[in-house]
Amino acid sequence: MIETVLLLISLIIFVIIASMYHIVPWFFGAAYGRSETKAVSDIIKLANPKKGDKIVELGSGNGGVVIALAKKGAKVEGYEINPLLVFISRKRIKKQKLEQRAKIYLKSFWKVNLSKYNKIVFFQYMTITKKLARKFEKELKPGSKIISNFWKLPGWKAVKQIGKVYFYEK
Repeated sequence: MIETVLLLISLIIFVIIASMYHIVPWFFGAAYGRSETKAVSDIIKLANPKKGDKIVELGSGNGGVVIALAKKGAKVEGYEINPLLVFISRKRIKKQKLEQRAKIYLKSFWKVNLSKYNKIVFFQYMTITKKLARKFEKELKPGSKIISNFWKLPGWKAVKQIGKVYFYEK
């Protein structure tokens, strides 16, 4: 009897975690995909983060890119709709004592005006990049830098490219 209850509890916990990572995001946005270490390194090279930069990551996942950019001195904010990933990101930021330079918000980036940021980073599926391109045209100031991991930004010409990371400028 106890084994059955423990098995049932384990199954429920597994379903909750699986849904937070994979099922729930499909209804509200893209599923979580971690950026590879090489891609994060290329993002940092192309973003060239400096003190005074205001950088945003759209769909910040587990906070790895936000943390890497904040370690270089920039103020970085991330928007993520998956509550479990937001929790993990915030714990990681706190553990590395980066709370003054890195923040993660549980909010859809579609509801955020991006005009206050001078650099935008994202790793989004091609089904989302077309809509993002229109958002960037409307909201970003001239000279804003955009870094896309893996997916090209439709209608925009990359200024630079390292591996599968693309750099655009408005």
